[in-house]
Amino acid sequence: MLAHEQRVQVETRVSQRVIHVAKLIQSSLPELEQLIDQAVEDNPALERIESVVEDSVAQQFSSRRGNVERIAEWDQGESSDLETDPITSAPDESMTLREYLSRELHAQLPEHQYYIVDYMLDFLDDHGLLPGFDCDRASLETGASPEEVEEVLKTLQSLDPPGVGARSVQECALLQLRYLREQGKGNLLAERIVEKYFDRLASPPVRQMARELKATHAEVEEALEYIRLALHPYPAHRFHMPWGTVPASQRETIKPDVIIRRNTVGFEVEVVRPRWILIVSPEWRTYYERIKQNPDEYPPETVQQVKEYVEHAEEFLRNLDARYRTLHRITRAVIDQQLNFVVSGLRTYLKPLTRSQIADMLHISESTVSRATRNKWVLMPSGELIPFAHFFSASLGIRDAILEIVREEDPHHPYSDQEIADLAYERYGIKLSRRTVVKHRNRLNVPSSRDRKRKR
Repeated sequence: MLAHEQRVQVETRVSQRVIHVAKLIQSSLPELEQLIDQAVEDNPALERIESVVEDSVAQQFSSRRGNVERIAEWDQGESSDLETDPITSAPDESMTLREYLSRELHAQLPEHQYYIVDYMLDFLDDHGLLPGFDCDRASLETGASPEEVEEVLKTLQSLDPPGVGARSVQECALLQLRYLREQGKGNLLAERIVEKYFDRLASPPVRQMARELKATHAEVEEALEYIRLALHPYPAHRFHMPWGTVPASQRETIKPDVIIRRNTVGFEVEVVRPRWILIVSPEWRTYYERIKQNPDEYPPETVQQVKEYVEHAEEFLRNLDARYRTLHRITRAVIDQQLNFVVSGLRTYLKPLTRSQIADMLHISESTVSRATRNKWVLMPSGELIPFAHFFSASLGIRDAILEIVREEDPHHPYSDQEIADLAYERYGIKLSRRTVVKHRNRLNVPSSRDRKRKR
């Protein structure tokens, strides 16, 4: 009976520690600071040191591999060995959807078409749509040819968020469906339903659809569910800040949980923690050691209280250290897998990567990886402040890969469509046929290699 009770107590203790570790791991830096404040308030045996010598920090929280990694302290308000404050070095623009689209269109279109871009974006509503936009009227008012207006419109509709620049909700839905198909996640039956029955989707005639589209009742229901879950009628509502762009209103609250920066031999990983550290109070430690040596000299309730405070403080520090080390190991593994992206900062160099793969590499659970990276921010070597989630992606956009390859080519010797297909597989693991490259290149308004070739 006694053995059973002891086993239950041990299992309860272990499960409580797992819970505490998980809570610390999944906390962002501001949340971590709140948890530490609460722990110090609840436990007098925990002491917070506001100013520490860096060497003592390195001794307590160091994790080296070669000489390129360490867990170090950093605080926004204190000087550090960073040349500049990481937060203030992040881009300080707050970008609207219109500003983002204008920037992207100016980057992709020739200068003589910029006035068409400005004219078109004047029609963009708060939902990211161009309701009632007419290309013929735009041609008359701008003096551009209808073909040029169509070219600018197609380029606009190729941008993120999918569906932007649609002239109606139906066109928005079709643009999103085609985008999903290009990503290998499409549903052709859903496209046919939107094309033919869009006005009746509020109360869809499932039997009629199945009969006319030569599909089963179940297939139609599945396609309708796909439409409900995958599409959004207002693309602007899905717009989020581009890479590294943090709104001014958020810069005061967002702090990096991890800093990645280049050094002479590789990349250094710093898991950020508050500028102060926690220790077990020396006075309580001394008291604890005396009680352990002579417990009979103290009242039982004093013995129990001192032991609880000191042992809970030690456990909190172990759990805190587990958070730092877990996040450090995960970041190191992610850098190894996404090295080209970390080096270049270019989105198209991201490889398909899942949290499950990182978990397998580190022999930890997927839930631990998920908790450790949730709501965390990473300061990149380029100075961009990005969510940790950006490292994980099941697939890479075909269009982004083609655009990046074309941007990097020698203008005097541009790549052929087959060479683009070969490079897409070599660099990004994306298998494309030459015909697929041609289709996407045309949609992106990228000329053929003959037309891209620049004469010396």
